Amino acid sequence: MPPKAKKSLKKSKKPKKISHRFVIDCKTAIEDDLMDEKEFTDFLKARIKVNKKTGQLGDNVQVSRADKKVTVQAKIPMSKRYLKYLSKKFLKKKNMRDFLRVVASSKNEYELRYFNVANDGDDD
Repeated sequence: MPPKAKKSLKKSKKPKKISHRFVIDCKTAIEDDLMDEKEFTDFLKARIKVNKKTGQLGDNVQVSRADKKVTVQAKIPMSKRYLKYLSKKFLKKKNMRDFLRVVASSKNEYELRYFNVANDGDDD
């Protein structure tokens, strides 16, 4: 019997399209006039690093705002945790870090919430 011919199993390696979409819900802070949505988006545009450089987003990262939410769409690898870090940095800069926090509300979404301070009224 003749030996079996080996089939060529070469697969074409196409680069995977990486697309991340993260949302930061600023509804509570904007409704209480604590922060400005435009100022927050400008802060993110200036601080997000692409190829170890800040402020050079190009076509890789897009920051937009609509309906009291800030949306970040990235075509490059980006972590959700990095956006939480930048959000906390913005809150610290505006002296709002003492009463606002950044909480994950779903897989790709963060939300700005107030700290829950329970007052029992046990002052004697």
